[in-house]
Parts: sequence; structure tokens; C-alpha cells
Amino acid sequence: MRLADIDFIRLLPQFMRSDDAIKGLSKGINAIVPGLNSAIGKLTTWDSIDQLTETELDELAWELNILWYNTGANIDIKRDLVKNSDLVYKRLGTKWAIENVIKTYFGEGYIAEWFEYEGSPGHFRVYSSNPSLSNEKLTEFLNLLSKIKRVSAKLDGIYITLTGEMPLCAGTAIHEVSTELYPIGSASDIT
Repeated sequence: MRLADIDFIRLLPQFMRSDDAIKGLSKGINAIVPGLNSAIGKLTTWDSIDQLTETELDELAWELNILWYNTGANIDIKRDLVKNSDLVYKRLGTKWAIENVIKTYFGEGYIAEWFEYEGSPGHFRVYSSNPSLSNEKLTEFLNLLSKIKRVSAKLDGIYITLTGEMPLCAGTAIHEVSTELYPIGSASDIT
């Protein structure tokens, strides 16, 4: 028995098959299940996001209306955006949504809200370790940010934090100098 050809009444125990209400429900299920069977094939798109071509990802992002999707991004970023689109839409306008999209596009980054740095209510700052965020991709970033933040939220600044290792040597030295003072008196004191 195939799902497309199912006869639900045949799946029921014999004593239930004579009830008219059960017969009506079975016929209703028989009418619905073939449509569900064809819709199940569409679900395989979500199972194969990692195998979709760039064009297919672009089309899927258009269908899902992912506002922060950039067709010029590389294919790995596009895959992450499509995979996380439902989660971001659920939390759109929150700190989590902004941080998720920032990390997808620009690597490491986080948001500090106004109360975390003694700013004005409704303001926030963006911190990232990606130096290209301030130069080449600033316009792209600000456009992206406007699509995922709350309209009332105001950006106070973008702070680039660069870290690195540098050998540092420190030392101390003690140099002791002592002096002795002898009072010199007059010639009359010597006798």
C-alpha cells in the first residue's frame, strides 16, 4: 500500500468498519492524504540545503522573504542565512537576531545594549573583531542592521576590537646610592 493510494478504512479493525461516522472520516482522510503525500516532497528542500546550488538558495531566500539576505554573499553565508531564517524571524528586533546575522556575515561580533555601558535608553553599540566592518563593508552592514533591528533602536557606534600577541619584557633594577655627610666646622674647632 502506497501513501498516495491509501484506503484508510482497510487499516481499521473489522468492528469499526460498519460505523457510518468512521466510514465518513475514512473517506475524508482518503481525500486529504494524497495531497499531503505530494507536499511531503517539498520538505526535502530543507533536508538538502547543503547541496543546493547558489541559484536555488537565492530563489529559496526570495520565497522565504529573508530581508537580510544578500545575493552577493558567498555560498556558505547564504546557506547559514537560509538555515537560520526561521529562528531570526521569530526573534527579529532582538539582540539575539542582530548578533546571529552579524556573526553569519562578519564573523565574531556582539551587541552591548545601553544599560551595559551607561548609554541612553534604546541605544546600542556593535563590537566586532572584523576590521573590514569599518571600511569596505560599512554601508552593507548598516543596510543589513536597519532590516533586523527594532526601528526605535539607535546605533551609538561600531567598535572594532583587535587582539594579538606581542612579546613584552619587563624588568626592574635597584641602584643603591648612599652618601655620608660630615659637618665641616671652623678652624678654631680643630684645636
